[in-house]
Amino acid sequence: MRREQGTVAIAGRVISMAGATDAEAVLITDGTVEAVGDRGILTQAEHRGIPIHDFGDRVVLPGFVDPHIHLEHLATGRARGVDCRVPGCRSIADVLERLFEALPTAEANGGWLIGYGNLFFDLKLADRRLPTGAELDSVSRTVPIVLHCGGHVSVLNTRALELAKVERFLHGAPGLWGSPVVEVDRSGRPTGLVAEINNSLPLPALDPESLRKELASTYFDWFTTYGVTTFGEMVDSQSSVEHLDALISNGQIPARGALYPMAPSMLPIEQAAGWAADYRSAAGSDWLSARGVKMFSDGGYSARNAAAKTPYVDEHSLRPGSMGRLNLTHPRLVQAVRLTREHGVQLAVHANGERAQDEVVSAVLSAGVDYDGPLIRIEHAGNFVSDRSRLSSWRQANILPSLQPEFLYNFIGDFLPVVLGGGGTKGRMPLRTLLEEGIVPAASSDVAIGAEDELSNPLFSIWCCVERKSFFGRTIEISERLTVSEALRLHTIEAARALGQEDRLGSLEPGKLGDVVVLDRDPRTVPSEEIRDVLVDAVYVAGQQVHAREKVGS
Repeated sequence: MRREQGTVAIAGRVISMAGATDAEAVLITDGTVEAVGDRGILTQAEHRGIPIHDFGDRVVLPGFVDPHIHLEHLATGRARGVDCRVPGCRSIADVLERLFEALPTAEANGGWLIGYGNLFFDLKLADRRLPTGAELDSVSRTVPIVLHCGGHVSVLNTRALELAKVERFLHGAPGLWGSPVVEVDRSGRPTGLVAEINNSLPLPALDPESLRKELASTYFDWFTTYGVTTFGEMVDSQSSVEHLDALISNGQIPARGALYPMAPSMLPIEQAAGWAADYRSAAGSDWLSARGVKMFSDGGYSARNAAAKTPYVDEHSLRPGSMGRLNLTHPRLVQAVRLTREHGVQLAVHANGERAQDEVVSAVLSAGVDYDGPLIRIEHAGNFVSDRSRLSSWRQANILPSLQPEFLYNFIGDFLPVVLGGGGTKGRMPLRTLLEEGIVPAASSDVAIGAEDELSNPLFSIWCCVERKSFFGRTIEISERLTVSEALRLHTIEAARALGQEDRLGSLEPGKLGDVVVLDRDPRTVPSEEIRDVLVDAVYVAGQQVHAREKVGS
C-alpha cells in the first residue's frame, strides 16, 4: 500500500543538519524535500497554492531517528504487565503488595502474573536487592509469577520455575540472547533468579488484534510524540514483521521502520542474512525495509553477564569471580561478518562488555575490513571505555558504535562502579573522547520493557549528553560532555548512518525524505538543565502532519 505523501511549506528556525547556519523555511512536495532556504520559499509556495505552516521562531529539525528499539517487547509489557518500577514501588514490600493487588489480572494473561521493574532494579530499590522467588511465592504459589527486572534478569516463583523448566539451562541448553544463568541454592535448587532466558519463558502471547493495537498506541505514545520518525526494530518473529508492515502501511504507525531480525531467536544467522537481503514490505522500501541482522555476543550488565575485562564484585555477582560470558566464538563471529557481507546487509552485534567488544573487533579484522559495504554496528560500544587505547582498533576495523546516552542516567553513572568496583569509575560514556579520536557514534534508546518513561525521548537523551546526570543526580565525568549541536547530530544524521540511510534521512536537504520535527524552544539556547523539558510541537512524516499539540502553526 502506498502511503500518502504530503506537500507543505514549513517556516521556522530551521536546523537542517546540512549547513553551518540556520535556514528559515523548508518546502516539501510529494513527501520529499524540494528546497531549504529563506522565507522567499513561502512566497513561492503561496503562488503555487501550497499550504504554509509558519512556526515563527520555533525550531524546525529533521525527524529524530532511533536505530535500536524493542517495540514489541515494550508494547507487550505495557499490555499485560504490572508496573513495579521505582519510584512507583520503592521497596520489595511495595513490589509484593503491587503484585498481590494485581493477582486478578492473571486470568486474562493466560494464567500468568507478569510484573516489571526498572533496569538495575536491585540497586534502585531501597532494599538494594531483588525480591526472591520465595517472596514471590508469598504472593501466590499456584499462579505462575515472573518479575522482569530489565531485559536480561527476571525472578520467578516456584510455579513459574516449574513451567519454564529452567533446569535445562543448568545442563547447557543455549539461550536465544545471552548465555543463560540460573541461580541455585546450596542444595542445587533454583532460587528463582534467572538471567538471559526471558525469550525462552512460556509466556502467553497477545492475540494478533490486541498486539497490533498495542504496537500502534505504544509507538505513538513513546516515539511519535517525541518526534521519532524513523526507528530500527530488533525483531524476534515473522509475525511481528507482518504486524509492523500492516501498521505502517495503513498509517497507524506514522513512521518509517528498519528491521533487524535477531539471530537465533527469529532465525539462525545462516538464514537471517538471506531473509534480510530478500525482504520486501507491502509498505514499500521507503517505509519499511530490512537493514541487517542482530546477534548477541554477551549478556547485560544488569545480569552481571556482560563480558567485562575485570571481575564483578562478588557481592553483586550471580557467580563469584565472574567476568561475564561470551556467547559467540571467534570463528562464529567471523562467519557472521562474512555471511552478512555476502548478502549485502548490515551486522549489528550486541556487545555490552569490553571483552565482548574486543572479540567483535578482532573478528572484523580477521574477516577483512570492508570500507564499501554496510557498516558493522557494535551495540553499546562507547557506553563504557576504560582504556582509550582500545579505540585505535575500532578505527582500524571501521565499526560504528551504537550507544545509548540515556544509559548514563539509567545505570552507567551510578551502578557500573558498584558492580565493577574501581574498574567502573573512569570511562563512563566518554563522548568527547570518542569524537577526539575521530570515532562518531550513533545514539539510540534500546527502549524495552521496564524503561523509565523519558528514555525514548531524544531530547532527554540529548540532555544526558550535555548535562551527564545520573539516576541519583550525580554529575558524571563532565569533561566528556557534548554541545547541544553535537548531540543533535547523533540523534539525526548519525543515527540515520547507523541504518545505512544517511542519503535519505537525518538532514533536511533537497531530495531527502520530508520528515520534520518542530520544537517549542531552541535546545541550543535554553539553560542546559531544561533541555529535557523542550516539547515537540509538531511532527511531519513525508510532509504529512502526524502529530501536533493544540494551536500550533498557522
